[in-house]
Amino acid sequence: MLGSKGKIDIAIQKFNHAPGDTISGNVALTLKKPVKAREVSISLIGEQWITTTREEIYEETYRGMWGHNTEKSTAAQRVPIYESKQQLDGEREYVQGSEYYFFEIKIPADILNMRPQMTGATQSSPVKWYLLAKLDIPRGLDMNKKVDITIG
Repeated sequence: MLGSKGKIDIAIQKFNHAPGDTISGNVALTLKKPVKAREVSISLIGEQWITTTREEIYEETYRGMWGHNTEKSTAAQRVPIYESKQQLDGEREYVQGSEYYFFEIKIPADILNMRPQMTGATQSSPVKWYLLAKLDIPRGLDMNKKVDITIG
């Protein structure tokens, strides 16, 4: 907390959940001094590493002869699978000290069937699920906290 505006934390009762469960807990916001912010929010996010393969066919001239060449490239990237955001407090000046926000997030029953919408993509890792608490500070560094959870 040294050299910062404060801290934000997430407290939940359990870390392992099943589709259809409700995640409940608290977000604790502790500030060293007043801060103008857009909102305090909590999000349930699922991300997965995806590998995409791209094939490019092009024509070229080599020593006066025309030919077709094929070039393949692969790339791995983290892709959002699911995100649900819940606003806990709105735009205002947040005062020095501690504030607590209770939240409940209902996990969709079909959440494990969600897949990235990308052509030519193959899943290269399991989905990483986490909660993200955030104090959105305009023209400044946001305060956030991530807590990994398991859904399955």
